[in-house]
Amino acid sequence: MAEPALTLRDHPQIIDLISVLEQSGLQKQKEEVQALVGYIDGMEEKLSQMMDEMKEMRLEVGKLHDKGIRARCSQLADTVEGKVRQTKVMVSTAKENLISSAKQMVQTFREKGRSALCHAAQALRIPSVLSRMGRGFAHAEKSMGQLAVRLDAMREELHQAGGHIKNAGLALTGKEPQESKELSADKGVLAKLRSFVLSCGKVFSEMERDMALTVERINGGRSSGETELHGVGAAPSRAGRHEASQGKAR
Repeated sequence: MAEPALTLRDHPQIIDLISVLEQSGLQKQKEEVQALVGYIDGMEEKLSQMMDEMKEMRLEVGKLHDKGIRARCSQLADTVEGKVRQTKVMVSTAKENLISSAKQMVQTFREKGRSALCHAAQALRIPSVLSRMGRGFAHAEKSMGQLAVRLDAMREELHQAGGHIKNAGLALTGKEPQESKELSADKGVLAKLRSFVLSCGKVFSEMERDMALTVERINGGRSSGETELHGVGAAPSRAGRHEASQGKAR
């Protein structure tokens, strides 16, 4: 049995970085790193749970009796799994990048001192990293909503199919027949799959919300959107000053 992956908070490189930041009195930078570490660890745990639930849903899809519906649900499950894996890659990349940066930053501190460490910590641009991840989760949430609509259409197809069968039986026998066990079971599977898709969408929404709260905490109450606008607004200001200086030179 494979050992569970090491969480960021327990990784030696991260422990060293947080220790060095604390020793250097860089409290704000330390808190930013800890916030990103906590966020990534939390996202990895949630995404791992989603992958486990995905395996269970695959088994449910395999129970569908209607071959056409089963094939379409299998493709839909592929899309859900693809989105979950895509977000896992995004989180894993952020994790690997932070571990690599942590090692370099500790080395920088030992070679060049506190000032260089402070500059390297600022270069991490942790609020921007979190905001990019949040946009990825928002896109994934939107995709889950679209898949739920497709599932609703399939459920309606089965419902209409059942209605046709009942009408035919009523015309032949004068009595409304009971819905077949297969059709009833298929409806149950589609209901479970729809519930799972909506659940994935809710988790992605929670991930985006947690990101926004983390960025707000880092920025002292300023939202991620305000942070990015603040950064965007700063660039034209510098450009304007540069153009003004050129005008004076002319």
